[in-house]
Amino acid sequence: MLLSRLPLMETSDNNASSSPAPRRSGRARNAPQKFSPEPRHSQGDHTSSKRKRAQDNEDADDDVENEVLEYSDNDAPTDDGHDDNEDEDEDDGDVDEDDEAVRRPKKSKSSQKTRSRKPAAKRTKVNGTAPSLAAGPLAASAVKLPNRPKKAAKVAPASLARRDENDLYSEVFGSGNASDDVAAHWFQRYQNDSAKALTELINCVLLAAGCEQQLTEDDIQDPENSANRLTELEEAYEQTSISDYPLISRTKSSKNFRELLVGFFGSLVAVLHETDIVYSDEELLDNIQRWVGIMSSSALRPFRHTATTVALSILTALINVMKQLDDRITKLNQSLQTESNRRGKNKALIEDTQKSADSASENREFIDTKVKDLFDIVFVHRYRDIDHKIRAECIEALGTWVCNLPTVYMSPEYLRYLGWLLSDVNVTTRLEVLKQLAKVLKRDAEKLAHFIDRFRPRLVEMATRDSEVSVRVAAIAVVDILRGSGMLEPEEVDSVSRLVFDSEIRVRKAVVGFFSELVQEFIDNKIDEVGGSDVLEELFGDEEEEEYDSVRKDWINIKALAENLAVYDAQLDAEQDEIRHGLDVAADVVNATVPESRISLAAQVLYERMPEISNWQVIAGYLLFDHTTSSKARSSKSNSTEVAIKKAVAPEPQEEAILLEVLATAVKESLAPSIEHRERRRHNRLDHEAQKEDAGLRLAGLIPRLLNKYGSDPAMAATVLRLEHFLDLDVFQQLRQNSATYNMLLEEIATQFNRHVDQALLNEAVTSLLHARQYYELEELVDSKMAKLWEDSINSLRGLDKICELSLRGNLDRATLTNLSQTLMKISKLVTVADCVDVLEAPGESIDSDQPLIKILVGVVGRGRLTESDDELDDPEDEIVAFAIRSCLFFFMWKVQRLRKAIESEEDIPNDDLDKFVILRKDLINNLIQTFSSRGFNDDLRLYAVGIACDITQLFIFLRPHINGPQAAKYGKLRSLLEEMPAGLIVQEIIPILDAAERTYAKRIKKTLNDPVVDEEPLDDELPPEDDEEEELTEQERFAAELKAEKILCELAAKLVMAILAKTIDHTGPDAGRLRKRMVRNKNKLGTNFKDVVAYLDEDYLRELQGGKKRAASKGKGKEIAKNALSAAVVIDDDEEDDPFDDVEPEEGTAEDLRRRELIDDPIEEDEEEQQPENPQAEEDEEVIGD
Repeated sequence: MLLSRLPLMETSDNNASSSPAPRRSGRARNAPQKFSPEPRHSQGDHTSSKRKRAQDNEDADDDVENEVLEYSDNDAPTDDGHDDNEDEDEDDGDVDEDDEAVRRPKKSKSSQKTRSRKPAAKRTKVNGTAPSLAAGPLAASAVKLPNRPKKAAKVAPASLARRDENDLYSEVFGSGNASDDVAAHWFQRYQNDSAKALTELINCVLLAAGCEQQLTEDDIQDPENSANRLTELEEAYEQTSISDYPLISRTKSSKNFRELLVGFFGSLVAVLHETDIVYSDEELLDNIQRWVGIMSSSALRPFRHTATTVALSILTALINVMKQLDDRITKLNQSLQTESNRRGKNKALIEDTQKSADSASENREFIDTKVKDLFDIVFVHRYRDIDHKIRAECIEALGTWVCNLPTVYMSPEYLRYLGWLLSDVNVTTRLEVLKQLAKVLKRDAEKLAHFIDRFRPRLVEMATRDSEVSVRVAAIAVVDILRGSGMLEPEEVDSVSRLVFDSEIRVRKAVVGFFSELVQEFIDNKIDEVGGSDVLEELFGDEEEEEYDSVRKDWINIKALAENLAVYDAQLDAEQDEIRHGLDVAADVVNATVPESRISLAAQVLYERMPEISNWQVIAGYLLFDHTTSSKARSSKSNSTEVAIKKAVAPEPQEEAILLEVLATAVKESLAPSIEHRERRRHNRLDHEAQKEDAGLRLAGLIPRLLNKYGSDPAMAATVLRLEHFLDLDVFQQLRQNSATYNMLLEEIATQFNRHVDQALLNEAVTSLLHARQYYELEELVDSKMAKLWEDSINSLRGLDKICELSLRGNLDRATLTNLSQTLMKISKLVTVADCVDVLEAPGESIDSDQPLIKILVGVVGRGRLTESDDELDDPEDEIVAFAIRSCLFFFMWKVQRLRKAIESEEDIPNDDLDKFVILRKDLINNLIQTFSSRGFNDDLRLYAVGIACDITQLFIFLRPHINGPQAAKYGKLRSLLEEMPAGLIVQEIIPILDAAERTYAKRIKKTLNDPVVDEEPLDDELPPEDDEEEELTEQERFAAELKAEKILCELAAKLVMAILAKTIDHTGPDAGRLRKRMVRNKNKLGTNFKDVVAYLDEDYLRELQGGKKRAASKGKGKEIAKNALSAAVVIDDDEEDDPFDDVEPEEGTAEDLRRRELIDDPIEEDEEEQQPENPQAEEDEEVIGD
């Protein structure tokens, strides 16, 4: 078998390589002169070097072209195959032995003897990368190689000259004629000259692959040499260094290339069938199959892809012919049977009909043979091709065959290919398989029970766990078809239905139909339980749409929805261990926004699809109805049907909690719709505004009733309070007659605030109060409720202050600590609503507690000093301190706001008030320093205290221009408010705290930090104690711990960066600048977020920000992080022309240089507070950073 082409695994890659002797054809023709590099030695060297460079980028790609995904015929493939990225990187040209057989034409014995002198190997056998062109004599193909300069990338369509020479190619892709007309024209040429027309056809396929080398009529008439001839074409094609070809090209000229190519060959097969030439001239189809089949196994992707597309289009057309023949045979047999059953038989007609039926059967058998041959030659090998585009085309064609000829292709023999490629590594291929399966299953799902039983688990797995969202969406659609056919197991239905809680919005939207149908099944079952739809129509036929307080027919729908949501919510709770969020200390010192619950996420996507959710007033009426009375009424037999209905719709407690969240989401989408829903309502905006106003008034009346029923449960009450946030309070502001309704609502909110100590509920209540205070007409009403809340909290705190010293840690028992914590928690919420300076500065009326409330709070901060650890009481003690710190921070922020207004109005500030305020500030800073300096490791309170200490010192930097400017005589006394934090803290406390935070995060992300600088002292701070269950954490829990460590580090860094920029720390003293230097040490080691925060210490970066120049996106992200992390923002003043960091380095050895190096002292001017600074630049430095 010397004539057969060696398997690709036995050949070199796709580069031309040396051959020991020129190849001679067996036909009576002279071989062309071989190309030799000797006459152009210098150019050959140049070609070699360029070819070597091309090999690394392109030929390695060609080597892998014919590698296959080895799927067993009995086993489904796994995900261990090649990924898409490997298509371009792998260097493996293996093809299974079946591909070799495809490339090996059949030969007679005589032909073997005649051509036995030819060497079979066209290229030297190479392992790995092919040799360069300059190595040894060049083994070129037997054709004249095109002499063209090589480029890094070329587009594949053949040159205009070559295309013009091929009439068929020009007519298919350039004439604009219909494919049927083009096929008819080619058939006419075939009748005139079959060899020339067939050559033109095969050359058209080569041109479609981007190959300029063409076949001759002699090549077509020499089938035994077809494999070797293709090798020559491949080698010539490789010399062009083309990296693109029409089928994958994105140029405008290639836009409809595939459709035209496929359409032509489909029309060609139809013409050949209609003219019967396909049956009379068997050589025609054999020749086409031979060349297309050999090209489909080529190592070159353009050849292989184009030939596979052509072969699949021919197969599709032949299968359509088979369907036509089947229909014809069926009709002829029916006619034959009808005619045979008649009394007066027409023997001539029967004979003619029988001949026609026999002829059609013979044609059907012939076509069936050709289809099977082409299927085995092309599809069986290419469905597992390394190129995912080829695999996807094979699956698309198979899906078409199954739909067109289900009698043949809807069998396990063919459907197994669809099942196997469900595990394909490429997203596009998996999507194509799911698309074809959806088409097939919609038509005949019941007939595919065996296939479904085998591959249903994989489909469910793709819907629930696939890594690509688009694949999950497509898989859900397929699984929904199976659900409609009743082919899913109950546990599979549950696993897919739970996707309504999925984190991906596209997945949730995709499963809405599946979930809605499931709920509808529950509704139908419940209707049957109560007697059927006729009974319901008789009982509720005349019910009014606006009547929500009595039993309604659609309450059955709400009950079914609640049951399903409750079941799947409970299943998720059982499967997932909730990850602990927030601080180890119970106090939520960050007061972060609570994310939406899974019930809320599900309700959002179900809102438009399910009227049970969109009509939220029905849900409210269902929840407000007293279902307990209906159970007692069962003893009355006056209306057994109504009693049965009331019993059927009565909710469980868990279902009520779920329906409250659904109600909150429905109200939000109705009164404050998302962008998507808002777009849908734009066409009827006026009607919607009127409905929205009416619904708002109705909701305001429903909230107090809901609170009255569910107010005893903190979680449910918090959900109800959330409803107030969606009210448009302009309605109450404009319509004074409705103020009584809102007054009642505020009264209920205040009652819930006093009644509970749940943080989530208190946050919702405070948000409602803040929402109301945004409207001027309602501000007085809110303040009256606030006064009562303040009175209750102050009395509670002063009552504790009378019986014990609140500034000393460890002097209270657990019960008293809990009481104090609850009181301070409420105070920490109230201070955020409105200006509380007067309330907190008011002295007490009792002798036992006569201090202003703010002094008591500052004293409570002193409890943060940790002298002796107590495992039982440390957490509640720290919780109390955290609430006190938060309350003090907001007091200082309100106080600074008043101070700013007084200075802007040029008002006098009494010395007594100022002295008290300075002492209060100093006491708070000292207590904060004692809190974080008394702890040996970074617990949450230590980090919180450091951040607040930085914030407090930054609040007063707006005073600098007033103290040093024209108003210095009047406001110079405020200088004591600008006192920096003690310089000794830098080395002793701040740097150790930063270092511990860095080490904790570095340990989480497994990074090694930079070594300390020589002059830095070793740090004694310990890392936080590790959890004993650290090794047992799940991957998700480890990720949550990593995020928390990064959040702690970035928030701490942001506080320190802003304090450094505000010059309230690290600005004076012997260690000035040391913290800045320390913070940038690990700038590039701890992630992008930390790097972006620390970037603000870069003077060049600040200069660009001040100048208005744009920076990279990542810098903007860091700016946002730094701003959000601080309670008191620091803003760069864009109005200043001079840069605060634009200091010119003094000449070495001058007095200024020695002063900067602290080798000489600064001259001290007398009466510094009374004089203006001599250097205007220094004044600008102070003014640049505002509050």
